Amino acid sequence: MDQDPRNRFARLFLRFSETGASLGGADSRCSRRAFHMECSSSSAVSRSKTSTESRLRSPRVALCAPLALTIEGRSRSLRFFLQTSPFSLMQIRVLRCLLAGLLAFSLGVESSHAFLGGLFKRSEDKKVLSAEQLGSQQSKAAEMLAKAKAYEASGKNRQARDTYKNISQSYGRTEAGTEAKFGYARMLEAEGEERKAFEQYQELISNHRNTPNFNEAVRHQFGIAEGLRTSERKGLLGVGAAIQPSKLIEMFEQISTSAPFTEYAPKSLLAIGYVRSDVGEMDPAIAAFQKVVDKYPETETAKEAQYQIFKLRGVTAEKSNSPVKDRAQVEAGLDFVNQNPEDQRTSEIKSDLQSIDERSMEKLYNTGTFYEKSGKPDSARVYYREVVKNPNTSWAPKAQERLAVLDGQANSVEKKAGMFGPNPLKKDRVEMRTTEDEVVPLPAPATASPAPASAPAPTSSIPAIPSAPAPAP
Repeated sequence: MDQDPRNRFARLFLRFSETGASLGGADSRCSRRAFHMECSSSSAVSRSKTSTESRLRSPRVALCAPLALTIEGRSRSLRFFLQTSPFSLMQIRVLRCLLAGLLAFSLGVESSHAFLGGLFKRSEDKKVLSAEQLGSQQSKAAEMLAKAKAYEASGKNRQARDTYKNISQSYGRTEAGTEAKFGYARMLEAEGEERKAFEQYQELISNHRNTPNFNEAVRHQFGIAEGLRTSERKGLLGVGAAIQPSKLIEMFEQISTSAPFTEYAPKSLLAIGYVRSDVGEMDPAIAAFQKVVDKYPETETAKEAQYQIFKLRGVTAEKSNSPVKDRAQVEAGLDFVNQNPEDQRTSEIKSDLQSIDERSMEKLYNTGTFYEKSGKPDSARVYYREVVKNPNTSWAPKAQERLAVLDGQANSVEKKAGMFGPNPLKKDRVEMRTTEDEVVPLPAPATASPAPASAPAPTSSIPAIPSAPAPAP
């Protein structure tokens, strides 16, 4: 093969000099053009020849007689000159547009075919078939479906899978096509392609809701998603896991949305709560469980969801110093006990409620201790009194002791009332009447009662010790 770049360019561009249609008008004739090539640097031509050949490989273009194509090679570029004689500027512009369009067509023919093919396929899917056409497709699809089932029965799973796929794509609007879609999803699931099978089941459920395989498809979907959720391949920080939690949540949401009246809808919402709690998203998990309780009450799934809410409330309460979280868990536990008194988990929750009170009173006692150490005895008394109101906990006696200590302490500083202290004139103000009767006199001020007479000191039988004489001055 000749490797000289000049010869290769000559062979390439001689295609443009062949006789073709006239571009210059009725009187212009096309003839073979003289091809002029001047290369001052063969390396520059060698660098650009590959891209030039790929762009100008097809289609074939003919230039008219008055047109000469000259290629000049420079050190770093390849220049093209069109030398015209009688051609007008408009004809040159037309030629440029023609060349650009032909080059774009040659480069994008494959992508255009793919794009147009997709449009044609979608238009064919939306096309309304006549009864005769639909019957013809149904007979062909039924014949192919029987062949696919025979392949599957004889153990030729690959041939069966491909046949099911072909039927579902070619005759998707027939009854045999929907059955083939279900068979194709089953074959994918059997081969370990769970996620692809899930997508095929989803297409069947979304596009053919009246198919007799609707419930079976939903059941297979839930089985695939649940199997991925309980898989032992957890990975490290999600890397290497069977599936990412976000994708798993999306799968369960598709099931609950596509089939809200099946038994797998509440189970899917419950599974979403499990997934979120496993990754530490406690509040979204509680919201998912609460959704089950609200949408599907008085079901076994709702009982489980209410129980999980009680447990997750406890997890969040243990991480918080606020008794508000404890109260939320108590409310969740009481809801479960009141709605499910015969459930075996009721006794467990009742015993947990006692420990919740213990934990809540501990938090209140610790808060009171904090205020006491901070020099705020009044605030400390508020929390200690709350603890004393629950005498069944072990913290009530301790809070009572602290209250006794605070009440018995001598306060050398006058108690402050309000932010800026008491009014200095308050002690001199006359007490106002507390009733509407203006005749009743004001209550008399309290007078100090006389001190009782002191009893005589008892005499002692022990003789008094004489005092020592005073020293002489």
